[in-house]
Amino acid sequence: MVWHLRPETLEFLELAPLRLTFTAQMKAPPDAVFRELAKTPYGWPEWFPGFTSAGYVGDPPYGAGTSRRVRLVGGVHALETVLVSDPVRRFAYRVEEAGVPGVRAMMEDWRLTPSRHNGTILHWTVALDVGQPLRAVWRGSRPLLIRAFRRAARRLDVRIAAAASRG
Repeated sequence: MVWHLRPETLEFLELAPLRLTFTAQMKAPPDAVFRELAKTPYGWPEWFPGFTSAGYVGDPPYGAGTSRRVRLVGGVHALETVLVSDPVRRFAYRVEEAGVPGVRAMMEDWRLTPSRHNGTILHWTVALDVGQPLRAVWRGSRPLLIRAFRRAARRLDVRIAAAASRG
């Protein structure tokens, strides 16, 4: 079954009833990290735990306004709309449809900040409006999400380094 979520604007990232924010230090430079986040959706299952597939809908070019379909472990699926695709800085999208009940609105924001030695500080924010029972579930899942995010950042660093070594 598919649930249609409320279409929020970017302000939702600051005003959402529930916000989860995570940060990781990466060795890869911001341009390489952005390329994997925004330009290579099919690669997400290789580095982000829980993803089984991801891809844009339609033909390139891909950017703000583009739709993306994702599937997660357990058959969970979503349709997203890219809101911001700012090379080397930011990638944000809104979830339009989800295969899970109880989510009223959802948005994710990935921000990249250059760090020392040409690395990246990666910030991931998940903004949600969910029913009261799910709010506790999401808050309780924070430790799991922290581990998944840190693991994803490490795996993404390895993926980027391997691609760079192949030239």
